[in-house]
Amino acid sequence: MKIEETDGRRLRTQASKERIVAAVLELIEEGHGIPGAEIIAQRAGVGLRSVFRHFGDLDGLYVAMLDRLGHRYTPLVRPYTAPTWQGQVLESFERRMEMFEGILPYRRAAEAYRQHSSMMMHGLDALDRMLRGRLEGIVPQEHRADHLWYEQLDMWASLEVYCRLRDRRRMAPDEAATVIRAAMERLLAMKD
Repeated sequence: MKIEETDGRRLRTQASKERIVAAVLELIEEGHGIPGAEIIAQRAGVGLRSVFRHFGDLDGLYVAMLDRLGHRYTPLVRPYTAPTWQGQVLESFERRMEMFEGILPYRRAAEAYRQHSSMMMHGLDALDRMLRGRLEGIVPQEHRADHLWYEQLDMWASLEVYCRLRDRRRMAPDEAATVIRAAMERLLAMKD
């Protein structure tokens, strides 16, 4: 076997995997919930067997999808520019609002599919831990020690609150952001 043939096969395999992951992302963003393998294969322009050959099962595909989403939002993890910790919390809030609106369809799909896929919920739990860790890195220890205050701040900055305002209260993205920002500003004012 020639090196060119091996490299060509690898490139085709990688391109096929990329199309499959892109198909899942598109379908979820379009509001199809968690799509089945048949729909994914059709959208990606591959055979059904290719979906399972490349990813093993749908959870393997969802892991690849979550990885792609993680890379999409990596720029939001850049250092903060605000000079005070309160300003950094608000800067973090702005970045979260941008990210939350983008991942809202995936959150909805994961909630609907939670009984069928531990990987989807694992991905959301990992996101929650990352966001809490970022907040812990900003808020000084003496303020985090005020457990009631800190839990309220973390709650208002959470994806769950954003989803509740968007989905249950039917607020537009800017309305939800205004409500959350007002609550966070009140909490931050308590620690001046």
